[in-house]
Amino acid sequence: MKKNKLLHFCLLYFLSLPVLFGQTTTVSIEIPDNPVLIDPMIYGQMLEDCNDKIIYGGLINEDGTENPRVYELLKALDMPVMRWPGGTYVHEYDWKKGIGPKEERPVVEEFAWKGIETHQFGTDEFLQWCEKIGTEPYINFNMGNDPVYGASLGDALSWIEYVNGSVKTTFGKKRALNGHEAPYQVKYWGIGNENYGPWGRHCAETAGEYADRLYRWASAIRFQYPGLQLLGVGHTYHWNDTVLRKNGELIDFLTKHFYMTARMNGEKLQNPEYTLFSPAKVEAHIQKNARLLDETNKYFERIDRPIRFSIDEWNCRHSIFDGDKFLFTRNDARRQFDVVTIAGMLNVFIRQSPYVGMANYIFPVNGHGLIQTVGEKDAYKTPNYYVFELYRKYMTGRKLNLDIKGAAITLPVNKLAVEGDVSKELNMGDITLTYIDGSATMMDEGVIHVALINRSHLQNQKIRIKAPDNYKLVTIWKIEHPDINATNLAENRETIVPQRMNLSGKQSNSTIVLSPCEFTLIRYEKVK
Repeated sequence: MKKNKLLHFCLLYFLSLPVLFGQTTTVSIEIPDNPVLIDPMIYGQMLEDCNDKIIYGGLINEDGTENPRVYELLKALDMPVMRWPGGTYVHEYDWKKGIGPKEERPVVEEFAWKGIETHQFGTDEFLQWCEKIGTEPYINFNMGNDPVYGASLGDALSWIEYVNGSVKTTFGKKRALNGHEAPYQVKYWGIGNENYGPWGRHCAETAGEYADRLYRWASAIRFQYPGLQLLGVGHTYHWNDTVLRKNGELIDFLTKHFYMTARMNGEKLQNPEYTLFSPAKVEAHIQKNARLLDETNKYFERIDRPIRFSIDEWNCRHSIFDGDKFLFTRNDARRQFDVVTIAGMLNVFIRQSPYVGMANYIFPVNGHGLIQTVGEKDAYKTPNYYVFELYRKYMTGRKLNLDIKGAAITLPVNKLAVEGDVSKELNMGDITLTYIDGSATMMDEGVIHVALINRSHLQNQKIRIKAPDNYKLVTIWKIEHPDINATNLAENRETIVPQRMNLSGKQSNSTIVLSPCEFTLIRYEKVK
């Protein structure tokens, strides 16, 4: 209570008094004539059994029972879509081993992630979990080319039949015998995963090789199941151009994978600017490749049902310095600075609507997770959880324009810390970026929400917000901490939590201050 009163006092101070020192950033909210609809599927998640307690020991306990706290926390997020079973692991996944009586399912060693797959969480378990928690399932095919572990087009068609077929079909009848008579009606199916790389049980393919295989698979699936939404593998500009030219009539999404990176030494972020501004590099690549989508949708007359991007995998990967080199880990805590990278990416997805029609954060539980489990009956929220919670509730509807002018930094784009589907040929040189980044949305009832982040790890940023004249500021949420490396732990779960202040209708133009790596969400309502 004392903390909230102090925050309230500070907010009122900054909202009512002019800023007397330093440069002020101006954020102007502009309502376009025909604002673009934001697809809520950008707030999706992904599951993969990658030996870091994502599914077993995470989503469910090792014995297959449910961790009630995990379900409770994920249910509250209202996740729109969940991708499964991978990821790199999909190249060795045989879906037929994950159906039927659990006691008869084989236990196998994983090649990619060096763990054990018990197949206790298979197709039916995944789909029934999605039904229970209220999220749209998205299944990824094994399109690997290993002669032993890779799957065929026939395997893919059989999987669709098992999931969506009537009981009059062979695999639909098998599904009914396994306890689920009604078809699941899964709409989203991914054809391949990072086929350009030699990952796990897969040998790298050229763009032409993948485009030809995708054409055969997608044509057969379209012929038998015309109503499905199909996702093809995207990568660099040249790869995407090749795939779209061959498959522009067949697929609905082109997938992209972006991993921001953070190097940690002694629990402190190294080279902060390259991590905190990294979403800008992602946005540059999306904008570059969006031209291909425009050309493809026009050529194939898909203006009313355009191909869009699905950012199928994304997060901020941490590497820990071991005294000699930085080693990747999924198990470093999510920290205050992660709030900025995650919100920065979500701002990109909103600004790039409608080109970005889906995105799946990796992962919701444990490794990189929104929540962390504690034993078999408990879990707690990381700072990233609160970012998704606020965006999912309030950053929906239609996108508005933000004009941001103020303190800025110039950085080389190619040094911004992003791995994944970034084109080597995209060399933009230096780019000047304001420390304040943001996005704005309008809900159906006319309510405006503005999400702002301070990408400086050192300096407070003063912001003058210019809202439309007939709007008043009513609520502010803040996620902040004086230490950008701070985190939540099992024994101290509320180190970083949102602070909410309800205000008595301040004027449309207000001044606020964001501390280093702070996230703020502001709500405006029409004056009655």
